[in-house]
Amino acid sequence: MAAEHSLLTVPGTSVPSSTGSSRRMSFTALNNFRRKSISELSVVLDIMRGIDGPSSSLASHPERSESPTPSGHERRSPTPPGVVSGGVPGRRHRRRGAIWKTMNPHHIQKHFVLVQEEKAMQSAPTAPIDATKFVAYVTERRKKRILFKGEYLVILRSIDPLRCQCNVASSQGDRNQYPDTLPYDHSRVILSMKEDDENSHYINASYVPSWLREKAYVVTQAVKSKAACAEFWRMIYELRTTTIVMLTKVFDFMRVMCLQYWPSGLFRFGDIIVETLETKTYAHFVIRTLRLRHANEGEGSEGRIVKHFHFTEWELNSFPYISAFIELRRRVRQWTDAYPVDAPIVVHCSNGAGRSGAYLALDANLDLLKRTGQIDVFEYAKTMVQARPNLIDSVDQYMFIYEALSEAVLCNIGPIAMHELKNRSSMYLARRDRQKMEAQDSHENKLLFMLTPILRIGDCAGGHRMENRGKNRDVMVVPPDHARPYLQTLHGESKDYTYINAVEVDGFTRKGEFIVTEWPKQQTIDSFWTLIFDHACHTVVNLTNQQNSKMYPTFIHNKGKQNYGPFVVEVLNYQQYPGMTSHMVKIQKRLFCLFG
Repeated sequence: MAAEHSLLTVPGTSVPSSTGSSRRMSFTALNNFRRKSISELSVVLDIMRGIDGPSSSLASHPERSESPTPSGHERRSPTPPGVVSGGVPGRRHRRRGAIWKTMNPHHIQKHFVLVQEEKAMQSAPTAPIDATKFVAYVTERRKKRILFKGEYLVILRSIDPLRCQCNVASSQGDRNQYPDTLPYDHSRVILSMKEDDENSHYINASYVPSWLREKAYVVTQAVKSKAACAEFWRMIYELRTTTIVMLTKVFDFMRVMCLQYWPSGLFRFGDIIVETLETKTYAHFVIRTLRLRHANEGEGSEGRIVKHFHFTEWELNSFPYISAFIELRRRVRQWTDAYPVDAPIVVHCSNGAGRSGAYLALDANLDLLKRTGQIDVFEYAKTMVQARPNLIDSVDQYMFIYEALSEAVLCNIGPIAMHELKNRSSMYLARRDRQKMEAQDSHENKLLFMLTPILRIGDCAGGHRMENRGKNRDVMVVPPDHARPYLQTLHGESKDYTYINAVEVDGFTRKGEFIVTEWPKQQTIDSFWTLIFDHACHTVVNLTNQQNSKMYPTFIHNKGKQNYGPFVVEVLNYQQYPGMTSHMVKIQKRLFCLFG
């Protein structure tokens, strides 16, 4: 509490704790600062009194407190508390009482933050940032979150209320899934009119410009009804777009976030026939190849190919792995650059707001970086919010955009093509190229350490629990709770039978494809086999051959059966090869019968 007070204490004063003498001390101290700058002192007093703008009261201008009255007489000293004489001293007493009521720590802290935000707004960037300085810029601002909030507040205040109106959208209540995210009249997508529906021109979608094109993107809401599904595909057909970016799960946190508006095979949505030709699944996204054609075109028509990029790892109230987000954008750009069309990219999340805005900011600024070598998040964010509401919906999302762009600038390393991999490997063998390749590997390793978030003790609470400390070979190498596999089968005598020192690691095409664990200790061999059984692991790869049987006990035998906790492990085949051995085993859970 004292720290909160000290933030607002003018040198030579302190915020008293008592009530009677403290009021006299506080106002006596204020009068002692009458020679200070009035503008500087008024900020402190306005914070105390809860006033947002400059104050013109007697208390805000100490120079007037001892100045003579218009009649030339000195002002009378205030009467003691509880005594009202002549009216004026009573008002002064009540005014001082009201001021003192606002001088509580929470009120002072609140208004101190408001003053700090106003100062932070003045530090918003005024020009694009060069790529060579961008990472340092983000690193410096990361230390003071309020600087990001200052930019965010300026962005919100830049919205023109006269231009950004939703008169048309507000009359289409049944077609808007989220009433707080309506398209502005000047930027909404207008569909062709249908004879049987006077409102068929409306869809909750907005054009958003990029740095180079006026109608580069279309941001829309998720599809949540059959009628909306037909409208969505009609919009895709009329816009002649070939790219759809979906940034939400179909089902998230026990809620339907979006209908599966694409078919497994061939399906007709209104007048548009959609056929799924190919589906490629990766760890964090799915890429589908679709064919669209109008029902009037006939079955012989080739139609139009549309790529559907579905990002599956962005949950509500969280942020995805930045590397996966950047890789999604790279895949989208790879498609649009190979088959360019004069049509917008359609982007949607659940409500067509924050997540869509983050993707647009990443894509537009990386495009600007490629062409000019500069990044301007602040100005583009102001452009976005003029086109559709809530595309920047929180300070955290705004910071995420900066972090994603910072990582993209740092890791400007593309994937290696298969035909280049052999040449890259041969460079390690060539003496003249070995030093160059080792320097490149060292640089990439430094980037990995720099970009890997530091885990706190609270992130690894399970491994640091008293009953689990003996299950770790190194107390400083424990798995984070969000990534460790939980055991299900009851085994051993530990209170926490769900813990094992292991982490799940994503593969290239499947999430959680690998489980990485340490060599089991004597008391964790049962947990090791429980992990194998509970998570249906069909392959175990041991990359070390430890000879110290006391520190590294054997957890697999060469023949016969062996009991490990509640499991029976039977070796079916054992083979020895040069440099390796192979065990084929069958694992079964033992059954117990209890008779009472």
